[in-house]
Amino acid sequence: MSKEDRQVESIKEYYIAYFDLLGYKSFFETHPDKVETFLKAIHEAIQNVKKYIEEVHSSPIVGGLSQIFIRTKVFSDNILLCLETGTTPLEYPRFLTFMAIVADIQQYFILQYDLFLRGGITIGTLSFNDDFIFGQGLIDVVALEEKALYPRIIIGTAVMDYVLQTHFVKPEDLRRACEIENRAHAGEEVSDEELEFCNAILPAVNAEKFYLMWRDVLILKTVDDAIVLNYLYCLDMDKVVDQITMGQVLELVKTFFPDDYQRLGQGSLNQKQLLEQHKTHIIQKINEFGTYDDLDVSEIKEASQREHILKKYMWVVSFHNHVCMKNKLPECMIKSCSDCDIRFMRIKLGIIEDK
Repeated sequence: MSKEDRQVESIKEYYIAYFDLLGYKSFFETHPDKVETFLKAIHEAIQNVKKYIEEVHSSPIVGGLSQIFIRTKVFSDNILLCLETGTTPLEYPRFLTFMAIVADIQQYFILQYDLFLRGGITIGTLSFNDDFIFGQGLIDVVALEEKALYPRIIIGTAVMDYVLQTHFVKPEDLRRACEIENRAHAGEEVSDEELEFCNAILPAVNAEKFYLMWRDVLILKTVDDAIVLNYLYCLDMDKVVDQITMGQVLELVKTFFPDDYQRLGQGSLNQKQLLEQHKTHIIQKINEFGTYDDLDVSEIKEASQREHILKKYMWVVSFHNHVCMKNKLPECMIKSCSDCDIRFMRIKLGIIEDK
């Protein structure tokens, strides 16, 4: 089909994630001798992300049962991911899966390529084909990326409005079930009618609790009151499903969906391992941008630009330590000390070794 004959796609509602690579533009100015190597790394990372998306599409569980088909657009250092919204009972899990995929990509760029991302996630309307993209959703998600400032993916208002709803049980029924459960735990008498009510909505309540837990590990309010995607999430299934049941589920996946089973077992890190790896990458950035000792006093512009970059990674240190505290892992925190380079009157940051 020629470009002239190609039909414009009607405007539809999508879950939309948009992000760019931190430091992409400044790298060309500060490291002209390493541009080619840098571009090769970016190209490889983006190709691997596309491969990951294709694996998601081919997965019988995620692509098949959950209907996760993500459309992608890559231009320069910008990446756009879109998943068309639906109306099936699985819609809320589809959205949380989309969020987890974006978080996994954000984490992958950092741990594998030392590339930090900045962007946003929203729900909005779009129309696009191979030639162009337009719509309010694109305007909104680009605005979120500009607002992000630091290496983080900001959660838009439309997303928060969606995830703060209950999706499997009416709010009043959930409140009543919790009230009855609390009374029972306290040793108070519960009527047969109340027990029957609780048993009837128990599956829906359990589903609500599970997805509430999933939501709360994916979405995080940081110390500066930003609502961001938590790419350091770790979903602890032991809190929801006992080990025997989990083992049976995994055996079924292994039998009927061996490719998915293999992906589940590959590269999965527990929370402490993930934080330790993340810590290593942040320390590298602080060591690179936290001092001006290699600059001559006349290089004022370069010092200013370095401090601008350093502040972004100072936010990442704060985010990392916030996640450590939420997960009760203080041993994974990054200890640092700040100072001022008197020649440039710019912030310095150093790492305090654990020992």
